[in-house]
Amino acid sequence: MATTTNLYQHLLEKFNYYSTDELIQLNNDTILGQGWGSAKATFRTALISTFSKRGLDLSNIITKEDGFTSVKQVPVRLEQNVLIPLQ
Repeated sequence: MATTTNLYQHLLEKFNYYSTDELIQLNNDTILGQGWGSAKATFRTALISTFSKRGLDLSNIITKEDGFTSVKQVPVRLEQNVLIPLQ
């Protein structure tokens, strides 16, 4: 667990230096790529957190139902500060 937390914190720090376009490409590579193993969820969580901190509208990929939050695992594109699923 500590390793996952450390990786998450490390990614959050590093993602500050990425452009939004680079983060979108990384998101799409993470979704479409193979071989991420157990780190895939940590990468996605850090990406979603970074998108949120940048003020991007995530409403097309995040839903809340019955108190549970779900994040669609889909490639995205950016349109007028809104992340739009490609699928």
